[in-house]
Amino acid sequence: MSKDKSANISVYFGSDEGQATQAAVAAYRDLSAGGDGWGDEIIEGVAATVDEAVSLIHRTISSLRTMNMFGGRKVIWLRGVTFMGDSPQGTRSASVVSALEELLAALESLDAETFFILSSMEMDKRRVFFKRLEKLCNLREFSKIDISKQGWENELSAMVVTMANARSLRFESSALDLFVHRVHENSRQIANELDKLSVYLGKEERPLSQRDIELMVAVSRDGIIFEISRALEQRNAPAAIALIDAQLARGEAAVAIMRAAFIPTLRNRYCVRLLMESYGVKTGNYRDFESSLRKLPPAAMKLLPLKKDGTPNAYGLFSAARSLGKIKLSGARDALRACAAADCSLVSTSTDARQLLHQLVVRVCA
Repeated sequence: MSKDKSANISVYFGSDEGQATQAAVAAYRDLSAGGDGWGDEIIEGVAATVDEAVSLIHRTISSLRTMNMFGGRKVIWLRGVTFMGDSPQGTRSASVVSALEELLAALESLDAETFFILSSMEMDKRRVFFKRLEKLCNLREFSKIDISKQGWENELSAMVVTMANARSLRFESSALDLFVHRVHENSRQIANELDKLSVYLGKEERPLSQRDIELMVAVSRDGIIFEISRALEQRNAPAAIALIDAQLARGEAAVAIMRAAFIPTLRNRYCVRLLMESYGVKTGNYRDFESSLRKLPPAAMKLLPLKKDGTPNAYGLFSAARSLGKIKLSGARDALRACAAADCSLVSTSTDARQLLHQLVVRVCA
């Protein structure tokens, strides 16, 4: 296939299925707009078994080799493929791999008026099939933001703002924080929630408030951890206790709640108060705060959580600074020590975990 013909083949894949599908939809619409509609075809790529996968591949090959009934452009979209990842009904099967090689041969001899789109959540990059496909087509990968890494909040906030702008939606700062932590990294869920907020807001031209998010956006399982952290920051003991009880009732381990919600929140509270009192860090707005962190001496930088690129992760610290209120350094230190003692008790004693967490909430929210 010539270099020019590679524009006839587009592949969209990745762990962020929502973005991959959205890109494929846009490509299909653009290409379909240039034809008569008779040659357009969508093939659902969901296969539960090896035989189903092989059958779908052969059906796709047949469609690629068949001309449009009335001539002209033909657009084929193999949508939501489930057999190109490392799975028993995927690339672990010799039959599927063989069929995929046949698909490559069909793509390499593609007619100039035939366009092919493929969307898939998984793609086994180790296989020769992927290496050949990568050289053959316009290939784009969409990966979910890794929320296990420092600094994910800023990255996800930027994505949410971009998607919100496309819908003429604006957020108040606290509302954006809450939205990001309620939906997390799932772009499909983000799009659905933004669409819902757009309908809810109607023709009102105002920024979305924290109250709007609380009313309209469902809390993900991971988002409840943020809600606990937020309740602790605001020293709202009843809310924190209710959320903790809900998580425990779902089977969440007390030590997991401790280390995901309590420890980061109280550590950030202590750290930011120390930075304010010892180094004069400014907390008026996010830009000034981030700038102050970047100017800290090396000894102070050791206190900070860092992002992958080595720069300070200001997001969590700024959130702590906004809710710090009149808490002094000694109070923040005492709360962190109480948290450390409670964490030790959780893993080394038979103390009732629920009671221990409740006592800690009362202690740190006092």
